[in-house]
Amino acid sequence: MDHIPRLSQAVYVGLCHEIGSPTEVRIRREVMDTNDAVNKSVFKMRGYHRKFSGSRCEGFRLITSDVDLMMWPLDHKVICDLSQISLYRIPQQTVILMVGDDLPPGFTRLNLMSTSHDKTVSSSCVFVNDKDYISSTLFRKNNLQRLQIISPLLFSSITHGPCSSSIKDDNCEGEILICLLSHHWPIKALPWIQRCHQLGWPSESVVSDILNGGFHVVPIGSTPYHEEEWRISFSQAEEKIVWAMNHSQFLCYGLLKFFLKEVINSQNNNSILCSYFIKTSVFWVIQSDSVSIWKEEKLLFYFWKCFKLLIYWVRIGECPNFFIPQNNMFRIKVTGSVQKSLFSRLYQLYREGISCLLLSPTLRPYLSQAIVYRTLRFCTDESSIITNSELETSFFAELNSFETNFSFKKYTEVAIYMNQIGRLIRKKRTLHQAVILQYITSCTLRNSALLIQNITYPNTNRTIYISTGKVSSLLKLSCTIGCASEMLYLSVYFYRIRMYERSLSILQKAQGRMSVPYIVYGNIVDRDMYRRYTAGMSLGKKIGKAVVFDTLMYNDMLGYINELVFEQNASNKNGMTLLNIPPRVMLHMLFILNHHRLGDTVRSQQSLQDLHSLLLYDDGVNVPLHLRDISWQILGICQQTTGDYSGSLQSYQYSLQQYPFNKIQEATLFRMNTLPNGAM
Repeated sequence: MDHIPRLSQAVYVGLCHEIGSPTEVRIRREVMDTNDAVNKSVFKMRGYHRKFSGSRCEGFRLITSDVDLMMWPLDHKVICDLSQISLYRIPQQTVILMVGDDLPPGFTRLNLMSTSHDKTVSSSCVFVNDKDYISSTLFRKNNLQRLQIISPLLFSSITHGPCSSSIKDDNCEGEILICLLSHHWPIKALPWIQRCHQLGWPSESVVSDILNGGFHVVPIGSTPYHEEEWRISFSQAEEKIVWAMNHSQFLCYGLLKFFLKEVINSQNNNSILCSYFIKTSVFWVIQSDSVSIWKEEKLLFYFWKCFKLLIYWVRIGECPNFFIPQNNMFRIKVTGSVQKSLFSRLYQLYREGISCLLLSPTLRPYLSQAIVYRTLRFCTDESSIITNSELETSFFAELNSFETNFSFKKYTEVAIYMNQIGRLIRKKRTLHQAVILQYITSCTLRNSALLIQNITYPNTNRTIYISTGKVSSLLKLSCTIGCASEMLYLSVYFYRIRMYERSLSILQKAQGRMSVPYIVYGNIVDRDMYRRYTAGMSLGKKIGKAVVFDTLMYNDMLGYINELVFEQNASNKNGMTLLNIPPRVMLHMLFILNHHRLGDTVRSQQSLQDLHSLLLYDDGVNVPLHLRDISWQILGICQQTTGDYSGSLQSYQYSLQQYPFNKIQEATLFRMNTLPNGAM
């Protein structure tokens, strides 16, 4: 087995490219953690909390990493013991008692101890033996109905497992889990604390953090027929444990995920094993040998150890939950002929040895290279795997992809949000956390300005002057700390209030910033130019000088630009929160409209031609394929505005042929019907 350390290093380097280097994974978690810490303050004011969960929150960015969202009401308190009821204020808070010693381990009933003012909870109650219990089935059903009213995107969604809504859409795939939180710790999971102290993993600080965070109960029973049962969920604790892994442990977990999807489940659409079982096996293996330090050269050794444990579990038909081992997670799913078939498949792979990894399309190139070139050595140092410029562009992409924008409903929310940002700024933080807060502050200032625009004031010169001053000041401040394309929002505002020359002046500055050869847009960047021109700049300054993001328009806020109101309404009607517009397209649109309003036909037509050429010849660098629906739509709007009706018809037709990312087809058809008959 002398070759195994070298093979392990080859796979480690490959997985760093596929999954992420240590710094890349840390950056992803810092973005999510900082964003969650800021948003939490406003959610508290709204009476509920929401948190992203699943593999993306663990630090993965695989194609199969879906977006899961957990939500729970803050005034509903789940207790594990009746004595804990004294810790809460009734009737301001609804207290729910966990009962069910007669149930399978890991499941409970929820006894409503005080009145709930939440209609979803109160309408989910069933009366059994003179007590009110919350039915998990009714809770899921009622929440699905409520979500479908809130968002048309969820009309076709279905309940899936404990999730009230499962979305499988062209734009996204994920689940919404509405659950209940307990700030205590389940009695049946108390031995877990002692086990962690004895075996030394996770560390005492991680265990303490887990206990402070509590756990959730999710609406699903041990079988479909037990409608009053709820499952005890430790998803929040599991995320913290994954974050506590070293990078070799995290990559071993990722390696098992690839192996599960591409090898074990490759021949079976009805997959018996899921990634949760994989994660559980990794937890048990790490804890059973917490003294050993997992290093790169032993990656395949520990992979094999986890795989053997999984085979053993399938053979005996028992997968013990990490927190409550008495909870056998194979109890229903892995039995009888299914169990025998699965064991046969796993044992066949086991007999092939480590070479079974060659069956994975993702892992094969890295392993093959190490096997064919026996003298090849693999450097596992991070600096040899990824450059600083690649880390920085990865960080910018992470900022752009995650929900660092926030739509405010009232001024008090803005005040609370900014106050929370201030608190976090005063704390000790990493370089990336500081820049994350800088970017979030820029977005907050911009969205605060939008909130002011959407509030109706008495239509007097004084109020208009004051409102204009506030909005422009906030947008200018946002531009000073935001990305290079932030100036587009300021230009949109001056266009909206008919200050066309001022809008054009800002556009020219924005064009200058966005035309530098080292600009970063998504994953598109000339890395040599970027390195040369940004050398010596701080990371915060690089965002302002070298990074552009899509122009985002909240569909429930119509204070942007009148020419796109139909598109916002259509998108909103189809359940989309935002219009996403490529910054270059937005830039050209504003040039066209400003010149047109000023009566400068020559410049307006030139800008129109520039936008048309961009859409015809761009290869995805400035206009991503998934945003071509809104891009062709904008060209059509500009052509219609300037009187080119036949050109606008053609552009609208092109828009309908594109991938419907923004879901604006209804607006496109409406605009086509409003064209003069001669254009049709």
